Amino acid sequence: MVSDAAAARPRRRGLAVDEAAGAAARAGVRAGDLIVAIDGLPPEDVLDLAFAAADGRFSLEIVRDGRRLTAHVAMRRGEEHGLSLRDGLGVPVRRCANDCSFCFVNQLPSGLRPSLYVRDDDYRLSFLQGTFITLSNLDEHDLQRIDSLRLSPLYVSLHAWNDDVRGRLMGASAGPARSRLVWLAGHGVQMHIQVVLCPGVNDGPVLRETVERLAALASRSDRRAVETGAASQGGAVASGQPSARGGVVDVGVVPVSLLGATQGLRRVTASDAAAAVELVGELQGALVARLGRRFVHAADELYLQTGALPPAGDAPSQYENGIGICAALLADADALSIAADAPPIALLGGTAAAPVLAAACRKLAALGASAVRPYIVANRLFGPHVTVTGLLGGHEVLSALREQPLAAGEWLLAPRTFAPAALGRTLDDVSEAELSAACDGRLALGDDLAAAVAAVTP
Repeated sequence: MVSDAAAARPRRRGLAVDEAAGAAARAGVRAGDLIVAIDGLPPEDVLDLAFAAADGRFSLEIVRDGRRLTAHVAMRRGEEHGLSLRDGLGVPVRRCANDCSFCFVNQLPSGLRPSLYVRDDDYRLSFLQGTFITLSNLDEHDLQRIDSLRLSPLYVSLHAWNDDVRGRLMGASAGPARSRLVWLAGHGVQMHIQVVLCPGVNDGPVLRETVERLAALASRSDRRAVETGAASQGGAVASGQPSARGGVVDVGVVPVSLLGATQGLRRVTASDAAAAVELVGELQGALVARLGRRFVHAADELYLQTGALPPAGDAPSQYENGIGICAALLADADALSIAADAPPIALLGGTAAAPVLAAACRKLAALGASAVRPYIVANRLFGPHVTVTGLLGGHEVLSALREQPLAAGEWLLAPRTFAPAALGRTLDDVSEAELSAACDGRLALGDDLAAAVAAVTP
């Protein structure tokens, strides 16, 4: 089985080095070098480098200015190899071949960070960074490599078990995705699944079937039956005997995000959210007894649309998918200790987070905070219907600070997702320094509430 995507890939020339430090620099490797062999074998990507480095020493053959050189890299105790590769992988990131009718990247306005416009769909990034992939562009070689390197877990956007529904949402290229998922589960790969809920398309009975079929892949006793059923419905899978290891770990159901009219889809309403939350709750009741965990989870945003505070989750790997964040924030607030002389605090959030931040502020006030309040900012970058804090732009926060200045001595606390530490900038390219200046230096960002509060309290 060789996919069209595989046939179109350029022949590998080597891994391009962006930076060399530490052990690699001592071995003589420089930025701009091209790694053409690792321990005598031609490399495919950063994974070959990572596995070779696990032994603490490895050799590289590099090409520099047309000359072939050898470098012997030896790492000290606790040291990394020090190599950074172009695109993070050393080779171009694999792009998405689907035609998803709800693709958020295709809906983005201009003027954002350039990296946000890259429609990546790369199994290596899924393993290394937890990004969701569709399995649509995998071929036989990819499957066998995932298996041989034990690349687990992976994060997979399936959206629907039913091939016709999935094809309607994602295009014809998504057809083989399910059989590949079944093959990976049978070969010991653990997977966290995402379902983007599109009202009238993959909700209701379609969602029920999707969750129940995926739950069968989490069960040793049922997996063989599901594999047989998938194979009988078409779609090539790689050869080999399935294993009882691995399988689907959990499923996250998140609402579709539409910035405008999109190919017949519509946004999730409060009644849609209520129906999804009810169905997820019903499925959880049956799956807890069978699997020992709730398995399927509705995104916090769906609960908030119904007017309810989201529950705590038992799927930490779905946290970045918007599941369990609100409960974690409230748990942080419960556990904090705040001195009476702590400065006034304002908690930044989007409109959806307003009731959660209000509850967190009540908890902090009960713990002794002298002044604490939510600081709610409506989304102007994507539109008012986009309500989550992580998608706020820096410019609307700057505008809000001009219109609603912080009180004397008050600190603005924000989640790190708003301006990731590695970038120091928001989605719309406003720097952390600009935001801090607008707060007269009283801005604290943290990976959680405790970290942000710790930055401003004695």
